[in-house]
Amino acid sequence: MQVSSERPRELRWYHAAGMLFGDWGTSRLYVLGIAFVLSGHASFWYVAAMCGLVTLVGFAYTIICAHFPDGGGVYSAAKHRSRTLAVVGALLLVADYVITAALSAYDGFRYILPESLDSRVALYAAILAIIGIGAINFYGPRRSGLIALIIAIASAIFYFVIGVACAPSFGKAVIHAPSGPATVQWSHFVNVILALSGVEAIANMTGVMAEPVAKNARKAILVVLLEVVVFNLVMGYAVNAMHKYEAVDMQSIDPETYWSEESLAKLTPDEREVRIDQKNHLQDRMVKILGEYYVGRGFAVVASVFFGLLLLSAANTAIGDMVSIQYLMSRDKELPGIFTKLNRHGMPWVGLITAISAPVIVLLIVGDNLELLANLYAIGVVGAIAINLGACGTNRALNLKRWEQAVLLVVFAVVTLIWITIACQKLEALAFAAIVLCIGLLARSVVKTAKEQFEAVTVAVAERMEATASALRASVPLNIPRLLVATRGGNPKLMKFATSYAKDKGAAIFVLFVREVALTFRERGGKVGSEDMTLENDPEAKKIFEEAQKIAEDKGVPMVPIYVVHDSPSEMILDNAATMGVDAVLMGVSQRGAVWNMLRGDVLQEVIRFLPQNIPLLIHA
Repeated sequence: MQVSSERPRELRWYHAAGMLFGDWGTSRLYVLGIAFVLSGHASFWYVAAMCGLVTLVGFAYTIICAHFPDGGGVYSAAKHRSRTLAVVGALLLVADYVITAALSAYDGFRYILPESLDSRVALYAAILAIIGIGAINFYGPRRSGLIALIIAIASAIFYFVIGVACAPSFGKAVIHAPSGPATVQWSHFVNVILALSGVEAIANMTGVMAEPVAKNARKAILVVLLEVVVFNLVMGYAVNAMHKYEAVDMQSIDPETYWSEESLAKLTPDEREVRIDQKNHLQDRMVKILGEYYVGRGFAVVASVFFGLLLLSAANTAIGDMVSIQYLMSRDKELPGIFTKLNRHGMPWVGLITAISAPVIVLLIVGDNLELLANLYAIGVVGAIAINLGACGTNRALNLKRWEQAVLLVVFAVVTLIWITIACQKLEALAFAAIVLCIGLLARSVVKTAKEQFEAVTVAVAERMEATASALRASVPLNIPRLLVATRGGNPKLMKFATSYAKDKGAAIFVLFVREVALTFRERGGKVGSEDMTLENDPEAKKIFEEAQKIAEDKGVPMVPIYVVHDSPSEMILDNAATMGVDAVLMGVSQRGAVWNMLRGDVLQEVIRFLPQNIPLLIHA
């Protein structure tokens, strides 16, 4: 018998806020430096403009989350208007996550490693870190969200200390009005748009967000938005109040000439290298420099470690989200079915390989050029957000209020203008997005050719399995005791004990096998697994059920196999214990160590915590 169930709404606003802070809160680690290097003492106004845009987008997404409580990311929301549009938006989001992983990992090590080391050391460390993150995700970690929340809280404390320490600088900063043609000023603004994609992650998470979804999503967005805007403005101002950094006169510097090709050409090779290093340090480590200047060197060193970990956490989130998007698209037959293939730990391994390989390839090609990475980043996330805003703002089925529709369409217009600017001015970014779209749409066209034949086979298999399930349910009388046996791997001792216990009690046993899918988010209301994820296509589960059936037959005990595809084994054990009306639940003790349980989560402990008191739990050690 194959069943499915909905995951409970358990994501609180502070969990979502932690994930959003991992994106919005990390952006200042490179935005402040990039803004100053580009525009000097006018950088404060560009940071302020970025904060204004983030505020608009954040407020618009509170509306989207309220109207899409079952998942409002670009792929889910845009499907209500056009599947092709949804696929394009999802692919642009994949492009964003690729650069997010590369940019965050690289800049993370720029903060962690000593400034004296060559930037290429950070580059190679970032590549190794991405591979390491992929290796950890191979086992489908389920507790990374908690670790990310702890790192986010610690980083927020360090941010707060730096922000408070910057307060005495008020009134001492050198602030210039933006100069030059309007097109140049607009270009500078577009160059610092690096804090947007986190709202897409929150919108995707509404399917498992606690009720009331709209309130929790709004609270998460507004709390993080307040911190980001206030501290970005404070730090953006404090950057312009520093008197000196190493040999750089921060009060009178004009970055457009100081680091221009003409100025560098006039220097000796050694002087040129020193000046370029100064530029890289300011661009890559500005928050660390602020901590050192306003608080102290020791504090800055410790804080930088946490800032680097926060960036690595953002890279981990991007990789997990990339895997989930590929999986969902493959499940919907928008990408080849191979992207739904799972390893024994429930991780879609093909999507994981893609999610690791893409940012590594980008780093190998781009190198230690943070500015170029930032340029590549914006086109994906801005495009995805524009599609989501436009699709929702023009969707009459949402019954938007007039002011809500107006907000979505106004922000859509602004974001679309930014996207067009990026596409026109940054040809390398346009080429990168085009490559991702071409690969994704080509894969989609290949899938479409075989879709009709596949659906016909799927319907036949589903009908046959439903008939089998009905027969199995009917074979167990309602008046006899029932025992639920939860098994993940072949454990003959567990089954022998279960059948002996069931025989003594005159009970039937329901053997539950959960094929876990390790996703960071999914759409509520839709199946977790694809149509071809069935017992017939799962050799491991078939073998376990066959062995269990043989042991049960030898004891003369009725047995019903239950096969489930889900992202939480403990929830499925609890759900089936209740829906099947069992008299007891039997589980084995995991032989895994403490580290394994930390990464994966201890299923037994979760079942003990939430199993109803009227259903006893038997543990076979």
